[in-house]
Amino acid sequence: MPDVAASALAHLGIAVDPAWGLDGRPLQQPAPDAFDALRPQLATRVDETGIGAAVLGFTHTPPAGWSIDNSAMGTGGITEWRGWTFTTDEFWTSAERGQWRETNVRARNVFAVADGDEWTDKSFTGTFDSTLTGPAWPVIGGRPATLAYTTHYRQEAPQKGEVLVSYDGGTPAVVKTYTADTVSKAESLTLQVPAGATTAQVRFRYTGGNNWFWAVDGVSLTPA
Repeated sequence: MPDVAASALAHLGIAVDPAWGLDGRPLQQPAPDAFDALRPQLATRVDETGIGAAVLGFTHTPPAGWSIDNSAMGTGGITEWRGWTFTTDEFWTSAERGQWRETNVRARNVFAVADGDEWTDKSFTGTFDSTLTGPAWPVIGGRPATLAYTTHYRQEAPQKGEVLVSYDGGTPAVVKTYTADTVSKAESLTLQVPAGATTAQVRFRYTGGNNWFWAVDGVSLTPA
């Protein structure tokens, strides 16, 4: 639905002004990312009951160059949502409706989700603590770079979402923290690349328990 207006304007040859704040984008102009390549790997439900038995919609296997660190993750819980999960709108919103999952209108195709609320719907121990790490993107030392992604974050304390960046394999530093609702937003963060750095890695860390969720999509890092 959010793409209808943008598609009609594109068909009429009218350029979309960012100031209009439209959430959609023209259907004729898809912009696939690394997560979308996972669609052939998506599996059907395991523990969830509200999702159709034949619906393909989740995997914990990241795309090439990406990784997931669940070393601090609790045990048990709903299989589909243990740690960062790659999923689709149809699958994720069917898990439980009326909790803002369906307002994740900026994500497309396959996206990444950390969902503490759904994970805790089955017996578990510990807390939700999972980190999604991207590839080593090239950067230019001493010059800024732009980190862009879409975020859909619903807050309930003590949950927290953190975006961290490391350079040339160094210690990750926090560049953005989420502790308040941020609904379907396109983020663009300017990174100050240290002199001499040649690569940067981005991490998305979600911590919490029986709280809410964080969805991320369309991640890119572009040198100035």
